[in-house]
Amino acid sequence: MNPKKFTATTSWRKSMHSLPDRIRLEVYDALFDYVETGKEPEMTLEAKAAFSFIRTDIDLEVDKTIAVCEKRRENVMKRWHRGTINSE
Repeated sequence: MNPKKFTATTSWRKSMHSLPDRIRLEVYDALFDYVETGKEPEMTLEAKAAFSFIRTDIDLEVDKTIAVCEKRRENVMKRWHRGTINSE
């Protein structure tokens, strides 16, 4: 996954709708910090609870992206080796 990109979902907004502004902002900041650095920043307990659901989504997206890239790499290598064997 490109650390500069991630997919946000409307469910995140819906789940944090009732939180105070300061907590929502803390979660949003933590979200961007986590995507950029891969490390979960320090947060209040309230923000950490809300962020844990978002982190799960992000981690699943990263795992899926890595799996897709690995599969594509394997396919390219198969074609590459098949092409070099046929050309000999």
